[in-house]
Amino acid sequence: MTAEPRPLLAFAPPVVDARPSQRPRDMPRLSKPGTGRQSARLSPQFRELTAAFDAERARLAETAPDEVDPALVVVFDLAGTVQDFQNAIDKIDGFEFLSQLLGDRTDPDDDFHMTEREAGRTNKPVQHSLYMVMSSAKAIDELLRLFALWQADPSAKFEHGLGKFKDAFHQLTSIRRWGPEDRIRETGLRERWQETLDMIGQSVSTVRVEVELWYRRDSSQRAAAESHVEQVIAASGGRILDRSQIGDITYHALLAELPIQQVRTVLTDGAAAIRLLTTDDVMFVSPFTPMTVAPAATDPVAEVRLPAGERVEGLPRVALLDGLPFQNHDALTGRLMIDDPEDLGDNYSNAARNHGTAMASLIIHGDLSAPAEPLDRPLYVRPIMRPHELSTTHEQVNPERLFPDLLHRAIRRIQEGEGGRDATAPSVRIVNLSIGAQARALARRMSPVGRLLDWLAHTYNLLFIVSAGNHTAPITIPATSASTVETARHAATRAVHEKSILKGILPPGDALNALTIGATHNDGLGDTETSDAVWDITDPGAPAYYGATGPGVDRSIKPDLHHIGGRALYVRPVIVPGQDKVDLELAHTALTGPGLQVAAPGRSGATNRTIFTFGTSNATALVTREASRLFDILEADVDGKEDSPLPGPEYHPLLVRALLTHASSWGEWEARFRRDLGIPAQDARRKLSAMLGYGRLDTARLGAAATNRAVLIAGGRIGGDQRHTYELPLPPSLRSRAAWHRFTITLAYAVPTVGQLTRYRGAKVYFDTPDTKLAAGDRIEGEHFTVRRGSLQHELVQGSRAMTFGDGDAFPIHVECMDDAQHLPKKKNVRYALVVSIETAEEVSTTIHDEVRARLRQQARERAQERVRS
Repeated sequence: MTAEPRPLLAFAPPVVDARPSQRPRDMPRLSKPGTGRQSARLSPQFRELTAAFDAERARLAETAPDEVDPALVVVFDLAGTVQDFQNAIDKIDGFEFLSQLLGDRTDPDDDFHMTEREAGRTNKPVQHSLYMVMSSAKAIDELLRLFALWQADPSAKFEHGLGKFKDAFHQLTSIRRWGPEDRIRETGLRERWQETLDMIGQSVSTVRVEVELWYRRDSSQRAAAESHVEQVIAASGGRILDRSQIGDITYHALLAELPIQQVRTVLTDGAAAIRLLTTDDVMFVSPFTPMTVAPAATDPVAEVRLPAGERVEGLPRVALLDGLPFQNHDALTGRLMIDDPEDLGDNYSNAARNHGTAMASLIIHGDLSAPAEPLDRPLYVRPIMRPHELSTTHEQVNPERLFPDLLHRAIRRIQEGEGGRDATAPSVRIVNLSIGAQARALARRMSPVGRLLDWLAHTYNLLFIVSAGNHTAPITIPATSASTVETARHAATRAVHEKSILKGILPPGDALNALTIGATHNDGLGDTETSDAVWDITDPGAPAYYGATGPGVDRSIKPDLHHIGGRALYVRPVIVPGQDKVDLELAHTALTGPGLQVAAPGRSGATNRTIFTFGTSNATALVTREASRLFDILEADVDGKEDSPLPGPEYHPLLVRALLTHASSWGEWEARFRRDLGIPAQDARRKLSAMLGYGRLDTARLGAAATNRAVLIAGGRIGGDQRHTYELPLPPSLRSRAAWHRFTITLAYAVPTVGQLTRYRGAKVYFDTPDTKLAAGDRIEGEHFTVRRGSLQHELVQGSRAMTFGDGDAFPIHVECMDDAQHLPKKKNVRYALVVSIETAEEVSTTIHDEVRARLRQQARERAQERVRS
């Protein structure tokens, strides 16, 4: 018996109601020290802060007598958090709230610890929040006045709007200046600079850094801050290469070149030894390392014979932001719309056009070892890479530009136009970004480029499909585990898991509104002969060892899903007697495979060369291809006249994001990783959610239902504190049958973001916990709290117990919206897409789709009759 494909169905309109109030949960509470203890702890810190202002005032008086009131960045380190504290901060003249970051988790002590109602004091760590505030000495004086009032009488009433300071004084663990170490913490600057000196220190005279400034609300203050930082850099012998201000994501940055002496000074004498890292206008200083891509092979030899293609006409739907492709390749000719406003092509040799050629090939044709029907629209290509200045065959993201600014201008050109010219490709709805930043994402907040993608996706209603990133360093395993392929496989799995925090998602893969893609170890080449010198140590179809792992910011799901990235082999290690560890290094298989077969530029003008590659970039391109196919299905809307129409184009980017995720699951991964890693049952779902995301994409389930599976979709806009209830008709053939069945629910929404806050999401949309009793099953896979931390929620309920329900009963799905980082205004709403399916085994029923469809049609007729009667 084979399940036959069936079309997607549209939900009936939801019932709109107020979000029900929820009973407060008995959450652990923060125990805080008394007023006397806080006074003793904090008074010396306030005196130290006042002294810092006096010292800065004296320093300024020597060079600029008119500047008698310095502005310093002050950090309020609070145990826990204080809701709306930033509003109280801005009430004081001379204070300007700048940003909130996630602080450290600290061990409990007698001053601050967590308590529970029944258990009392616990050993749970205390989470801190950091509030950064630009402050004048006058404002500090006012803060000291409030602190003195609170010391004298903790119940004293403060002026209107300042009451939150009493909460802050209770929870304040320290108050201090934002210092040099803060500016480089977690940016990897010191480590990268040490590597630079160790490897090429004697052959370079400068290094490049991204200097992110505090984003000031007043444009004149931003201009003054930028001018001051530029003077500091110039005084050190450096220069500014690029600058950017993107107000919508509170981003203000400079790309600077510093003399190598600055590097040596920091590594020898510490961060405070150079003026740039002590400048209060500076928030972070990060190493500037634009992504560089080496060719998989310099002389491709494999050939591909594709039928002669005709020029593809029409409007592009997919944009590829990457390197410049070799557009005369047989696989690409007539299929690309190149937009090169910076004339990069003039100096872009064919030998260097590797990455863009490979990505374009995969998006248009898929894996050339098993090519599928090519896209029937042109692919819009905006090159944002160029040949590397030191190697004619390598490519590099433009090293003269800040990456967020480069992407911002590229997307605005596509959607709005620039320089008074019309938009270049306003029909684009999908953006493939298989390149990113090589620096590690900040753990305390979203990366700037991640924030940018979130804003662009929300503003222009785009689907960004981005790669999670690759980590291709050797895998170190015990020498005793390198005797066989099987023992090496188990050891490599454990080693990669143990180093997962160092193999994290690379920006912009941390973006919440983007679909971030990891890679699986498979391709279309089939069995290949390999020498004894190489090993295939990865389980077929498993997550590739080279792929970046999650979680994302605030422990959100990242990568969202995994797809085919190409098989990667490893060189069989040579074990030396007495050796404790060995390194498993990636093997070179570009000419023979395995891997995904892609178009490649050839020597002497050859237009039919291919190579074999692997990587999360490949998986991203293949998911982009599937996304375009889903748009075709949604736009066709060939349902019968009795069916409700599918949601309109406004919801298609979100629906495609949801549909791709809906077709993903862990499958056999869960049992395999729990066994190989020895993960206890109580920790399994939390730890595996961080590793696996929502699982592996099954393209056979994309964009269609089946006789034994009904798939319903909806799109809507929901306001704050609203509930939208959708009803999935329950098929009679499942009633009272103890057989395997599964409900899958996926929700994607365009989260409005708040760039300067830790919580980041302007609103939170989610579906309520599915009714597992009605479903006669249990939740499986993704951890319950983790799946709600981003803007893509995907849950499965599976069981084999008999379902009990009556004729006409439905399974309810409650979509709800609530405030998160800030209050959602009454006239604002959030766009979302919902996909729900119910299925069973083919031998149980092949009428599921038809039963659900019939009930939906009956509902539509009944509603139509009600409208006529009213």
